[in-house]
Amino acid sequence: MSNMEKDAQSMANYDDVFKNFGSGDIIKGKVIDIRGEDVFVDIGYKSEGIIKLKEFEDDEGNINVKIGDEVEALFFNKTDDDGFEILSKAAADRIRGWHRVVEAYKNNETIKGRIKNLVKGGFTVKIDGFLAFLPGSQVEIKPVKNYSAYVGKEFEFKIVSINEAKRNAVVSRRILLEEEERKRQEEIWQKVKEGAVLKGKVKNITDYGIFVDLGGVDGLVHITDMSYSRISHPSEMVSIDDEIDVKVIKIEEDRDKKKVYLGMKQLTKDPWEDIDDKFKIDDVVKGKIVNIVDYGIFVELEKGIEGLVHKSEITYDKFPYKLEELYKIGDEVDVKITNIDKENRRMSLSIKQTKPYPWELVDELFKVDDVVEGIVTGIKDFGVFVRLAEGIEGLIHENDLSWDKDEKPQLNIGDKIKTKVLNIEKDKERIALGLKQLMPNPWDEVDKKYAVGDELEVEVVSVKPFGSFVKLQKGIEGLVPKSEYNNIEPKKGDKVKIRILRIDKDKRRLISTFIK
Repeated sequence: MSNMEKDAQSMANYDDVFKNFGSGDIIKGKVIDIRGEDVFVDIGYKSEGIIKLKEFEDDEGNINVKIGDEVEALFFNKTDDDGFEILSKAAADRIRGWHRVVEAYKNNETIKGRIKNLVKGGFTVKIDGFLAFLPGSQVEIKPVKNYSAYVGKEFEFKIVSINEAKRNAVVSRRILLEEEERKRQEEIWQKVKEGAVLKGKVKNITDYGIFVDLGGVDGLVHITDMSYSRISHPSEMVSIDDEIDVKVIKIEEDRDKKKVYLGMKQLTKDPWEDIDDKFKIDDVVKGKIVNIVDYGIFVELEKGIEGLVHKSEITYDKFPYKLEELYKIGDEVDVKITNIDKENRRMSLSIKQTKPYPWELVDELFKVDDVVEGIVTGIKDFGVFVRLAEGIEGLIHENDLSWDKDEKPQLNIGDKIKTKVLNIEKDKERIALGLKQLMPNPWDEVDKKYAVGDELEVEVVSVKPFGSFVKLQKGIEGLVPKSEYNNIEPKKGDKVKIRILRIDKDKRRLISTFIK
């Protein structure tokens, strides 16, 4: 081919290139020079293209361009004063981004973008060079406290609407998050089935149990399902963020939500399964007190097995005191098994039946005329009750409190006192006690202190139809018959003079007469 033919062919190729460029086309070129604020691009056209350097600035403010780079730019079919074709990389990026948005919307696809700025009502999201709008309500599932924390971050978005005429688009991240959460919930619920054994993390601890995160689904382990043994608070077994194994024991539908109930103790053997092999009625065993209530105490025989000692089975004593005065939690006690209800997981126990019935041993414990120590448990008009031993009380009759019937001792419930055993009726479970018998009987010395004919000044203590009683000393009273008044009209409390007429020591009688 001749040189002339070659030149003609080149001119034809040049003309073809020239004809293929139109205003609004996105064309490719190669960076051939960077001078000042301008980037020069070889686009294979009659003149070189020029792009402003700032259009190569990334989101961090860095200029990313060098000689030899291939770039795409929008062709305007306009030249500057120096004859260079004016190009725009930013405009090409916007158009390319818009086309990606439209395509993603039509194909129901997600698209990646970077949150660029905060604007009224939400954010702008940069997709290539195109800016879409992200409403603030669509950035997260939960309410957002710090919107600025999202600026500059890249996410996947769903195109929710576009306006081709105005070339704008609205995107959402929340829709994708909700879809992810829905799929995750479906996957979780495939595993969370009644009877399933799962791993979880302790999320919260309350007085009534613990909440466990199973990986997006929370379940409750009630305190009664944590251990077969009694515990006072869930924190005795677990701490926040502990990883634990749990069993799904029940799932309840509550409107559009599900409640998951979990168990920890269900992962171990139920100690009540072989209760018949471990314990028998009438066995006497040792246990530990784990709870004290108004009606009795609970005793643990082994981990997960406890029984109730009703207050009536704690002691042979009557109950003027509180259970806490006898025992405290943690005490070890011997108990007798009186009943086992395997079906209802209940066991009845007795402490008092581990000991002999007290009245069977009363003859060994007490004898008539013994001086014993006891505690006042009851005060009545007719006398005072005294506890001598567990299950054994005696009575001090009012006549046996003092030799002087007008000077009774001041006693209170709970007082510790000494008394004398006057009588024991084992078959009737009665013991008569005396307090005054601990002191000498003043009548034993009456004949040494008084004689017939003695004249004394005394006090009238009572006036009866048949005569008046006068007090000679503590424990000794005498009678002045009405026939011996000698014209004196006595009144209770009067100080009078008497003369002793007769003394009967054995019958404890002293007869006297009034004298003026």
